[in-house]
Amino acid sequence: MVSTVKYPIKEVDINMIPENKVLGIGISESQKTLCKRSLKQYGLVMPIITVEKPDGNLVTLRGEKELSVLKDMNVEKADVFMTSIINPDDIGKAILLLSSLHKELNKISEGMILREILKFKKYNQKQLAQQLMRSEAWISKRLSIAERLNESVAKMVLSKELCPSSAQDISRLPKEKQFEFASKVIFEGIPKSNVEKLVCAYGNKTTSDALKETIINSPNEAMCYINNAEFKKVSKSAIQDKHFENSQKLESSLRLMIKLIGELEATFATIDSVVLGNYASLITVIVSKLDKFLKLVKNIAISSGKSEKTEFQMEVE
Repeated sequence: MVSTVKYPIKEVDINMIPENKVLGIGISESQKTLCKRSLKQYGLVMPIITVEKPDGNLVTLRGEKELSVLKDMNVEKADVFMTSIINPDDIGKAILLLSSLHKELNKISEGMILREILKFKKYNQKQLAQQLMRSEAWISKRLSIAERLNESVAKMVLSKELCPSSAQDISRLPKEKQFEFASKVIFEGIPKSNVEKLVCAYGNKTTSDALKETIINSPNEAMCYINNAEFKKVSKSAIQDKHFENSQKLESSLRLMIKLIGELEATFATIDSVVLGNYASLITVIVSKLDKFLKLVKNIAISSGKSEKTEFQMEVE
């Protein structure tokens, strides 16, 4: 006897299906363009799968890209596969299982879904790994990315202001620094490749505190420093070389000092003398420290054994 499997297909108003933001993470405009061409030429080849929750609302389990493109094309109705899931945590499991068949989700999306499933406390990580036919390491790695990511940065990803690949790199920064850095990445239009370099530089133990601050506050400027210093992958022996470490710190600090001096010169040229008077004691301390610094520079230059004054020494004097 031949048995028949029937799919619960139903024609629905697709505008009534809300956006599944987690599934939408990482869908690019180029992907949507290709999807649109495919829909126009072949129709809906890959099905949209939805679940009807107990309250009657639909949730997309798979096919968020196709659903989004159909809405952009002003299509009102479509046949979708319908299923019913009672437990909310089972929705997350279904999304992960379906998406894994086609490798549609990125690590951040997977981590967010796993975190939501575990909130219901019906499964621990080991049990969830068994349910999803994944290793515990796979579960742990995805959860770690989601947990490390600042909540405000996660919202940027969900609203598609920030690409998930950049967010994954940003999650390696200290949590309290992530939002400010991510905001600057968006504002300054930092490409993903540079985001990765900046995050790596921030985590490098040879990077000075001054350069770390510049990376967070002014990523484009920091990239200039990194390119000028020709940050490269070096062997462990080179990293352990104290001369190499001091050289990197010195260059970073000097470049930052040049920047600060330039900003102060511009401020002093325009600031009101009355306002300036409020900082007289602070300026006195700075003048004293600068005087000691210049003497130190001259002493080091003299002790280097040069008999004739360099152009730099004459400028200092």
